[in-house]
Amino acid sequence: MRQELTSQYHDRRIQWTIPGFPREATVPLEAAVDVLLLASRISKRDPQTYIAEVAFAHELTARNRPFAVTADPSILFEKSVTWFLPRGMVSPSLWNYSRQVHEFAEGLEAQGNRLFCSSDEVLYWENKAYMHQRFADLGIPTPETKLLTRETWPSIPFDIEPVLIKEEHSSGSAGIRYFETVEEARRFVASYPFKPSESLIMQEVVPGATKDLRLTMVGNRIIRRATFWRVKTQQASSDERWTTTASKYGSLIQHEAIPDAIVPDIARYLKALNMRVAGIDLMWVDDEVSRDPLVLEVSPYFQPNPKKPPRYAHWTYKQYKAKPYVREGYFREQYRVFREIAAEISDQGLS
Repeated sequence: MRQELTSQYHDRRIQWTIPGFPREATVPLEAAVDVLLLASRISKRDPQTYIAEVAFAHELTARNRPFAVTADPSILFEKSVTWFLPRGMVSPSLWNYSRQVHEFAEGLEAQGNRLFCSSDEVLYWENKAYMHQRFADLGIPTPETKLLTRETWPSIPFDIEPVLIKEEHSSGSAGIRYFETVEEARRFVASYPFKPSESLIMQEVVPGATKDLRLTMVGNRIIRRATFWRVKTQQASSDERWTTTASKYGSLIQHEAIPDAIVPDIARYLKALNMRVAGIDLMWVDDEVSRDPLVLEVSPYFQPNPKKPPRYAHWTYKQYKAKPYVREGYFREQYRVFREIAAEISDQGLS
């Protein structure tokens, strides 16, 4: 265990940015009920996973809650295991990498462990076809959406215009294509080389929407520090080239004016989906938050974008993220967000 705690993260600058891994509450594996699986040791290039692990360990320590740590899942049996999914966890990666991660979680559960996040929750990670099918089954409001497969697409009406075509396994605005007309969308799908069992997601462009809300929830509580609007700039909204609201396209990140009235409904959706923690992307027709929101996506693993400290008010959010090691920088603020998420998980008894 000591070797696990003292192994060096690949980037020492992160260790200067956030507190070190605590040792006060750690106990031998055989004496532990709770275990923190150090998945960051699997992927050496994902700082967010390491930051989440350190934050969770500090929160357990602050509550005098003893826990063990290990980077070896093969030795975990009949434990309560918390783990954070790193990028690049699966190597070599198949096309359906989300299935590989799901099978890993199922394997841990087959060893008698209770997981946070569970294999059921992991199914929503970058698995858009499954996610939208569950939305439909449960009546969760979304933009009009149709699933297209190699066999079914010719019989499905192309009657949404303009329209987005999304790949099944993708994130961060990757795999999303915009088509002004249904004819363009149909030609694209007709020539698309479908993989066996692959679905494409055909979805309407929400009318009049220029922003979306990333709502971060733990159980029935909102995490305000990790909840924010992504707002297209005036230039992006008027540009002929359509883009998503991702910050890499210059969208503004704003943490104010969060519509609290939506929280009970979103908490109810998450309970129906059997999700304890999630980042939820929401959008409103014509940006009218007095209407019911449309759910774009949910994910048990997500990248929280904390509020910029006042000293960086003159930076765009893209600039702020690009310099994570500055004083009160992106990684430090992410640590604070993960501490709040971990505290809420513990307070609600979710792990």
